[in-house]
Amino acid sequence: MAKKITLKYFDSALDIVVTLGFIFMLLCAIFQVIFRYVLRISVPWTEEAARFALIFVTFWGGAIALREKEHIVIGAIFERLPQKFQAVLQLIFIAAMAWFLVNVFLGSIPMIKLTWNTPVGSIGWLKTGHVYLFLPTGIGFMLLYLALWAVETILDFTGSGNHTLQTTTEGGNNS
Repeated sequence: MAKKITLKYFDSALDIVVTLGFIFMLLCAIFQVIFRYVLRISVPWTEEAARFALIFVTFWGGAIALREKEHIVIGAIFERLPQKFQAVLQLIFIAAMAWFLVNVFLGSIPMIKLTWNTPVGSIGWLKTGHVYLFLPTGIGFMLLYLALWAVETILDFTGSGNHTLQTTTEGGNNS
C-alpha cells in the first residue's frame, strides 16, 4: 500500500479551524440554553450563529472526512474484488463524486450572488451570502482531496506506490 499524499500544514490548519468552528457552535448552543432556560433571557443571535457554524462545520468538516476516507462506503464487497478492479472502480467513484461536487459548486455561485446583500435576521452585520461562502470553499477543499486521492489511486495502480507530497512553509524542508 502506498503512502498517503498529505498537505501537512494545510491539513493541520483545516483541522484546527473546523475544531474551533465546532467549539463555537457548541458554545452558542450552550449559551442559548443557559440564557433562555436558566436566566430567562432571550438571546436570538446564538441560535442563528450555531446554525451557521453547523453549515461551516458540515462543509469544511466534510473535506476532512473525505481526506481521511471516512465517508460512507460499502467495503465488504469492494475489498473482495481484485486489486486492479478496485483501483478502476475507485477512480470511477472519485469521478462521480467530483462530478456531483462540481455541480453543487457551480449551483452555489448564483445562490451566493443572489443573497450577497441579504441580511441575517439577528446578526445585522452578517449577510446570508457570506454564510453561503462556506459551501463552495468546503467543496473546493473536497475536490482538492479527491484529486489527491485519484493521484494516490493511479500511483498505486501503476506500481509507483512510494510517493509523498508534503507542503511546508519553510524553505524546502519536507518533513
